[in-house]
Formats: sequence, C-alpha cells, structure tokens
Amino acid sequence: MKNIHSFYKQTLLSSICALALSAPVFADETPATTITGHVDLVSKYILRGATSTYGNGAPLGNAGGDAPESDKAVAQWGADVVFSSGWSAGYWASMINYSYKQLGDSYSDRNITDFQKDKSIENDFYGAYAGTAGDLGYSVGMTGYYYINGSNANALETKLGLTYGAVSLNAQTLLNDVVWGNQGDTYLTLVYTKTLPYKITFTGTLGAYVYQKSGKFLGTEDTYSHTACAAGEAFVDNGCFAGNTPKSSEFRHLTLGFGGPFGDSPISWNAQYIIGGKNRFGIDQKDQFLGGLTYNF
Repeated sequence: MKNIHSFYKQTLLSSICALALSAPVFADETPATTITGHVDLVSKYILRGATSTYGNGAPLGNAGGDAPESDKAVAQWGADVVFSSGWSAGYWASMINYSYKQLGDSYSDRNITDFQKDKSIENDFYGAYAGTAGDLGYSVGMTGYYYINGSNANALETKLGLTYGAVSLNAQTLLNDVVWGNQGDTYLTLVYTKTLPYKITFTGTLGAYVYQKSGKFLGTEDTYSHTACAAGEAFVDNGCFAGNTPKSSEFRHLTLGFGGPFGDSPISWNAQYIIGGKNRFGIDQKDQFLGGLTYNF
C-alpha cells in the first residue's frame, strides 16, 4: 500500500493476512466473513518515512505543499472485509494538509503557488489473496489510490508479500507516473510483529525504496517543456531545482511502534517513533514521534 503511515493500518493488515492464512476452507460451505471498521485521530500523517520533504534540496519543495502529508492532527478512517477463503478487500482514507489538485495542475500551470486551496482527501481501495506454501505465507494484491481534489495523483500499485512466523517482507510497485512517484518505483518493507504483555503489540518496520530515476513528474528532464535540467538539478514539483539528483535506491525509515486497547473498550492507542532515512534525491529526513487513537467497530 502507499502508506505505512499508520500503526493501526500496518497491524490490521498483518492481522488480515494471518486470519486468511489460518482459517479453514470448506468446499461445500460459504466462506466465513469478517467485517471491521475504524475511525482514527493521528498527530501527523507521515507517508513512508517522508517527514521533511519530497524535494531535492533547498528550498524544500513547495511551501505549504510538501512532506509530510499533514504536519498537524488529522482524521483517518476505513473498513475491511476478510473471507476465510483467503480473499480480502478494504478501504482506507485520510485527510491531507495540502492540495494534490493544485500540486498536479502546477506542472502545466507554473503560475500556481497556492497549495493550501482545495485540500485533498486520500482514498485507498485494496484487495488481496493470501495463502500458504508449507510454513511460508504469501499474499498477492493491488491498491488503487484516488484523491478527492487531486490531479496527476491517482495511481495503481501492486503488492507482493511473504510471511514466515512474525516476520513479513513486502514489495509494492507503482504502475503509473504520478506527482508522488515514477512508474516502477518499488517500496520494500521488512516487518516484525510481536505480542507483548497487557495486550500490547510491537511492530518494527524497516522501509526502503528502489527508484526509477526519471518519470513524467520526477527526474532530470522537464517533461512539459522537453528540456533537460542543468547539471546538479532535478525536475521536481513544477520545474528544475538545484540540489541532489535522483538516486536508484535509498533507505527510507525505521519505524518502531507500540499499540493496544484501552481495557475492553473499542478504543485503542498507538505510538510510533520514526528514524528517518533519505528521500528519492538523497535528502535526509528527520526523526519523528507520532501518536494516535482509534475507535474500532
């Protein structure tokens, strides 16, 4: 998926995969169905470890339209359906503190400078199939990203996953060029999950990226004017900017998360500490603490 921005989302997906792998399937019976939903309040929305900027140097991207997706508290929500046959589907959404419509339109209209107008809402629609091969679990799925108030941002992404015990390895590959990535960009995560006393769950996520250096919206050529950027510049946001050039791969983040329920209530808490890596241009990302509350139903 696009984002490991939420402890809840990561642990929920791990639970879905585990349920699909362990549930029995009876040929002559309708598969059992589990439906869950949630509403969250998070202190910030951090997308895949991008705590500081998506840009290639100072100035750091567009003022009011750069990482993180939200630097203030925002609401998130979603729902999931899981079948004992191994199939699952879900929806996840988040408010964003700037406009992907303004950002996307700025590539063809260089006069756009207000990225706080028409703020976006991200909507993720995903489905997957999970199974086993001996002690190894696997999952194959796809996510579609649709932005309310978005332009040049909607995307499709594949997801492949392997699970062995408490460890999972996932690869998510972008299928089209968008303002936040290039076709072929692959986000890799190594996730370790462990249940602790008092119903607390620990999740450690190591994230890295394999990048395509050039695309329609990110690279070393202004694809709207069809002119190459000068040496030491990169095409990002809506023009060529001086700074670091695109990399083929980077360590993105190490996220350490804890979470659990408040007694027997439907409300749970989570806390994460993100150790920042680098973005696609090799720019350091700052460390960040996050917290959130979830109402489950």
